[in-house]
Amino acid sequence: MAEYKLANGYVLADEEIEARAQEWEEGTWKGRLVELRAGRPRLSSEPNANLSFKCPQSGAEMIERAAELSGVKKSAFMREAALEKAARVLVAAG
Repeated sequence: MAEYKLANGYVLADEEIEARAQEWEEGTWKGRLVELRAGRPRLSSEPNANLSFKCPQSGAEMIERAAELSGVKKSAFMREAALEKAARVLVAAG
């Protein structure tokens, strides 16, 4: 008999899995389903916008190296850098 420890600490055994499956198939299961969103988590509660730009190969390599050293993906690195620069420009503009 195998047991599986869930993220919340609950231990689920093969017997319980089989019993729950049988209840589901018979239509007598009293549990609740949780809706899961597959994929990456959303960046924010507002809609996303796609931005793209071209830069010299050397600049792309520099961004890639800096992102690696920062431990983030290139897109996260560029997003953070662009937002930081935009905030500085807007504050300076008053």
